[in-house]
Amino acid sequence: MDCSRITLSIIIPCYNSSEYISECLLSVLPFIDENIEVIVINDGSTDNSLDIITDTVQQYPGKNIKVITQENAGLSASRNKGIHVAQGKYISLLDSDDFYHSDFWSEILPVLNDSTVDIIEFNAEQFEHETSNIVEHIDCAVFTRKNQICSINQLKPAFQRCKWYPWARVYKTSLFLDNNVEFPTGRLYEDMSTIPALYLNSKCIYGISKSLIWYRFHKKSITQTFRQKDLLDLVYVVCALAKMAQDKPDTLEILFPTVQRVFNFIKYTIIKNKNSKLPVKEQLKLRTALMTFIGEFRLSRKMQIIILPLYLSTIVRMRKK
Repeated sequence: MDCSRITLSIIIPCYNSSEYISECLLSVLPFIDENIEVIVINDGSTDNSLDIITDTVQQYPGKNIKVITQENAGLSASRNKGIHVAQGKYISLLDSDDFYHSDFWSEILPVLNDSTVDIIEFNAEQFEHETSNIVEHIDCAVFTRKNQICSINQLKPAFQRCKWYPWARVYKTSLFLDNNVEFPTGRLYEDMSTIPALYLNSKCIYGISKSLIWYRFHKKSITQTFRQKDLLDLVYVVCALAKMAQDKPDTLEILFPTVQRVFNFIKYTIIKNKNSKLPVKEQLKLRTALMTFIGEFRLSRKMQIIILPLYLSTIVRMRKK
């Protein structure tokens, strides 16, 4: 197969998703042609996900489908693996428990003929159990059709909305490779630093105001179930964003809404979960990163940041009461 003809690489990481992976694959495989490749990363599944993947793929002989099995390394590592083996000019990231709307193909593929587009953004519908049971409409697309990005200020609407779901976009592969952008391995909330970096490096964004993906709601998702690691990874996000903003006032202003959202989420997590604890070393890292954005916060938040260890210990004392 002529790899130079591949326009789109669809990357599907899978870890113990036997209940959903078939539906995910069947929203993709019937629609692909010689210009599309599918890369399924079996991330050390311990259930029968790999058997289902193999059986499903065998129903579509002759199509450009790669199945890669690796030891469990996590979602970020699986996405990074897919990105580095992808041969398409564009990349789409699809989680194994989600699936494309049938309109995805008619909406996305024509746009890929314009090689000047860096990111295609679209909306999603979050559902529980059945697609008729919509939990939330997720409006990720802030742009309308094609937009040349000549100033960082044009990106403000996307950064103010802060909906950094990786699967709600299609990306030019070179955005990742030329700018050394990767998903942080072993981290939760991996999208909140990675997708902003891609937007900051984009020159042309195409917006589609349709829901092209079905996003499955899980009661046991990371936003519903607390783990101590959540706090450490949220601190990582703030530190990563501070590094992006260093000595770049315009970038700092653009990134601030995401930083503010993460800081609020850290406080909410500590208040809500009685066993949550942020080590002093992490508190100091968080404070240093937040100080990069101190000028953007309102006065009451500035004081919280300046006395952050004392402020967080006060939250913990009040929580225990």
